[in-house]
Amino acid sequence: MKNAIKMLAAGAIVMTGATFVAAQTVGETILGVEVNVAKVRAAGFSANKLIGSDVNNDSGVRVGSVHDLIIAPKGDVSLAIMEVGGFIGIDSKWIAVPATIFVAGNDGHFVLPKATEEELKKMPSFHYAQ
Repeated sequence: MKNAIKMLAAGAIVMTGATFVAAQTVGETILGVEVNVAKVRAAGFSANKLIGSDVNNDSGVRVGSVHDLIIAPKGDVSLAIMEVGGFIGIDSKWIAVPATIFVAGNDGHFVLPKATEEELKKMPSFHYAQ
C-alpha cells in the first residue's frame, strides 16, 4: 500500500511538470549582535587637562608648564615636555623631564619637587625628531 502511494505521488509530480530547484545564495548578513557593556573607572590624569597646565615646585612656585606628553611604545608616559622661561612663549624653551619624577599635586597640577625655573632653564633644549 505504501509503495502504491509513493508511485501515485511520483506520477502526479511527473504529470504536472513540477521540478525541484535548489535556491541560490545571493548574499548574507548578520541578523543580530550581542553587546556586552562594562563600566570602567579610569584612574589617572587626563592628558587634555595636563597639557598647558602649570608645573609647580613643592613650595607652590610655578616653574614651567606642560607642553606635551611622550608616550612610550608600551603605553606609559615616559617624558613630559615642559616649557620653561620666557613670557607667553617668547624666549622660552622646551625641556624633557622623565615623567617618573613628577608628583601629583592636590590642586591638579604636576609638582616637580625641589625644582627652580633657573635650574630647569639650564637643561638641554628638547627638539622633536624630523
